[in-house]
Amino acid sequence: MRSMSEMSILQRLEFLTEKARQAVDRTSHITSYHEFLSSPEGLDIFDATVLRIQVTGEMLKQIEDLTQGQLLTPHYPQIPWRAVFGLRNVISHEYAMVDPEEFFRILKTDLPKLLSVLHDIIADFRAGRYDQQFIR
Repeated sequence: MRSMSEMSILQRLEFLTEKARQAVDRTSHITSYHEFLSSPEGLDIFDATVLRIQVTGEMLKQIEDLTQGQLLTPHYPQIPWRAVFGLRNVISHEYAMVDPEEFFRILKTDLPKLLSVLHDIIADFRAGRYDQQFIR
């Protein structure tokens, strides 16, 4: 297994997309934030999903840093990237402050939109759009 520092931007995008997809897929049966709170199994799903979203945010922040802010916001402004990074910070540093209701909304509404854009970014990388600018 390669270390995170050895991963290319494309590999990071593919990895985080998989984690985000897992979060969506593994909670597809959840229809209300109350389901996260009503049983030990629900809490386990909540914790695992929050961790996947944290990893996604962390990897996106690494990509933002590696590209010196010249990839995500300028080319894909339909995503509020600062809010994505902010959510990662809340999860990492203030886990007890994660609001299950707001997290449920993000999971069901915002994460699928993010996944769609991530697929676009990966397709752009594979098509060679960033060969000169970001290939490391």
